[in-house]
Amino acid sequence: MHTKKILSSIVCGLLISANGALAEDFKQGGTLTVPIINTGFVENYNPYTSGGVFDGVLYEPLVMFNLKTGKTEYRLAQSAEYSEDLKTITVKLRDGLKWSDGQPLTAKDVVYSYTMPKDVPAFDQKAIWTTGILESVAATDPTTIVFKLTKPDSTFIWGLTNYHIVPEHIWGKVSAKELPTFKNLSHVGSGPLTDVKYLKAQQMELCRNDNYYLAGRPYIDCMTFRSYNDNSQIQPALMKGEIDWGSNFIADIDNTFVKADPENNHYWYPANDAIHLYVNTKVKPFDDLRVRQALSMALDRDAIVDIAAYGYPIANFNAGGIAELYENYIDKDVTEKYKSLTTYNPEKAMKMLDDAGYKDTDGDGFRELKDGKDIVFDINVVNGWTDWIQVVQMVTEYYEEIGIKANVKTVDWSIYDSGLKNSDYTMSINWSMVATNPITAYQAYFSTSQIGKSWHAGHGVHSPEIDTLIDSFGLTNDKQKQQAILDQLQVYTAENLPFIPLFSNATWFQYSTAKFVGWPSEKDPYVQPSFYDGGNRNLIINQLHLK
Repeated sequence: MHTKKILSSIVCGLLISANGALAEDFKQGGTLTVPIINTGFVENYNPYTSGGVFDGVLYEPLVMFNLKTGKTEYRLAQSAEYSEDLKTITVKLRDGLKWSDGQPLTAKDVVYSYTMPKDVPAFDQKAIWTTGILESVAATDPTTIVFKLTKPDSTFIWGLTNYHIVPEHIWGKVSAKELPTFKNLSHVGSGPLTDVKYLKAQQMELCRNDNYYLAGRPYIDCMTFRSYNDNSQIQPALMKGEIDWGSNFIADIDNTFVKADPENNHYWYPANDAIHLYVNTKVKPFDDLRVRQALSMALDRDAIVDIAAYGYPIANFNAGGIAELYENYIDKDVTEKYKSLTTYNPEKAMKMLDDAGYKDTDGDGFRELKDGKDIVFDINVVNGWTDWIQVVQMVTEYYEEIGIKANVKTVDWSIYDSGLKNSDYTMSINWSMVATNPITAYQAYFSTSQIGKSWHAGHGVHSPEIDTLIDSFGLTNDKQKQQAILDQLQVYTAENLPFIPLFSNATWFQYSTAKFVGWPSEKDPYVQPSFYDGGNRNLIINQLHLK
């Protein structure tokens, strides 16, 4: 019989990291500069409403599941163990933890952080309360937290990272009604950088947390966030050496960035999330599967990648919902069986639309609905995301070739975000979930509990049977049984095509070694270099040091 400790590692499929060990004797100091695309900074330190800017910086996670190495990186927690029946998780905190204001950080804070979303549904990121999967969470002593589940679920532990650990002695004074707009102006946190030196509309600087739990960390003194409108503004700043860490699309990077300083300017673009065109199947004519299939066949994915994205991503010809990042989980038989759906074939796409009754009856070059109204729709993309704007522009050109009128619609982040969550779109380019296992992506796509909460569930393709199938994944830790479930979900995705696969995105990561070293790289891939993932960002911040 497995011990709890062994069972925990089997369930997670991960190993314990030594990242929290004693710091190396590196020189401390320096200010790291990073870009953020937004409309400016405001005084709002609530991690749930500030767009992820402070994840892994002002707020430290309990644990981080390192997708790149397959290890569990324990942070505030020193261990997390499943019971034999997969219904209880016991988390042990490190000893002597403190908030940045010097107050003790204890199990009571953790319990508060996970019970608070029960009263504030907007913060219930993984619907642990609304779905009823979490029965209770309690502190049995100052460093021990016990999560009790209503049923076995080997995947529940991965969702712990979606909730922020916040100080009860501050947040607990705010009513549940006020929390969704609470700005947390005291900015008390537990992460490596919590001291807000200044905040202006275009720039913000966070500096070292003197009460950080890792002795000697971080090695850097401060991090400066600079606000930019779009990628085109970031590119010259990188070239001039004004930015140390880039995380955005940069055109022709070898000539525009690396060439400017080959000794210090570098990039590493490992495969990341699958990028899709999400389709609202509740809107005509997209409720017709044949239309969605035709729109998929109309796209030359290789050309889109080469022209609009400079060849950095990897074209995705898998209609099953996942891409290169999860290569080992892809059912090759499913990919082959539904290959026609992702193969560029405008002639077949046009015939399919003709056969479905969507024709150009007025001779203007564009097809109409069966009631005679024009088929015309927008494809949402965030304003300033220049690479995706180029991708969507090419998509509209391919659609025009088959008689479909689509427009590029650039929107602010808030509109894009709410549109995806509330199904207020016809088509929208968006990514897929990246997590420890691709089951998380399918949970976001299809679990009815995610409707209205996830960016990925608003397409309208759901069923009780698929809910049951997804839920069955967590009832076992048998890898073969779990893969069989993933295979069925790939078939379901390909057969229903609620989103049109485009490519496996590159992880945009540019870095300069002129001042700082310790960056992850192809030679030292200690973490996926995704700036916008709080766990990944946290590990990198803790490794960087002066050259």
